[in-house]
Amino acid sequence: MKKRILCFGDSNTWGWVPGSMGSQRYISERWPSILKKKLKQYEIIENGLGARTTGFDDPRPDFPGRNGTTSLPLILEENLPLDLVIIMLGTTDTKPLINKTPEEIGDAIKSLIKIIKNYRKLKDFPETPKILLIVPPIVNEKQEFASNLFKGGEKKGKELIDIYKNISEEEGIFYLNPTNKVKVDKADWVHLGIKAHKKLAKIILDFIKELD
Repeated sequence: MKKRILCFGDSNTWGWVPGSMGSQRYISERWPSILKKKLKQYEIIENGLGARTTGFDDPRPDFPGRNGTTSLPLILEENLPLDLVIIMLGTTDTKPLINKTPEEIGDAIKSLIKIIKNYRKLKDFPETPKILLIVPPIVNEKQEFASNLFKGGEKKGKELIDIYKNISEEEGIFYLNPTNKVKVDKADWVHLGIKAHKKLAKIILDFIKELD
């Protein structure tokens, strides 16, 4: 049986094309799809959702089901067994609309980790999946879309680097910070372009090869 990896993220896992306002989506170009093409010995399960948070409800009525903490158990149940869960969340949480501190975002990440560690196991697959926590792309408030929707988000995003690192050490999980190499696209300064998806996929691929 192939090893199974769940990619749990937001619009930058879903494949939002920068500047498209969600009307266009990368399919084969997004980082989980690249993993799927390169890692033939693995089954890659893509679960990205625009505006998904670590653990907070979106107050807008037309954005239901964005709370990662409440949606993760069902996603785990649908996809058991799992060998690795990759979490790349936190960008949405930096919006003023969500109104959370970096510390509160970190606490929600801890909740996600706890859910994964404590989730039920199948009889023939008793091992708890490994967890990789990735620092999400940091927005750049240069452009109107980013500055309006993510005011103060750039500073919060940078603070998540050390918060996520400390959580990873405390929880005994894996950690990657690709933010020095993987930058948001200038079309909206929030989402990853094709080159950034390729860079991120390469960083994750190298990690998985070392894990093997």
